[in-house]
Amino acid sequence: MSVGALNSVSTAALPADVRAAGPQATKDFKAALSFEQTLVSQLVKEMAPKEGPMGEGPYASTMQDTLTTALMGGQGLGLARQLYKEMQSS
Repeated sequence: MSVGALNSVSTAALPADVRAAGPQATKDFKAALSFEQTLVSQLVKEMAPKEGPMGEGPYASTMQDTLTTALMGGQGLGLARQLYKEMQSS
């Protein structure tokens, strides 16, 4: 999954409080989502067995990306929300 995929996240898909806070808040939340996605992607790659369909072969990368997408679906892991809160408080 490319990090650029999050840049295409619709503003309507963001939490209401983020949308109401303005364009800078939207930008900050998307940056937090991008970081969370990158972290989850790296964790999936490290956790995947080195042997077998998840670790090698022509579809390994696709399966890892699909797992990352599934984990990030909905609310993600919640890390982006916490990062966003910290960004807003600083």
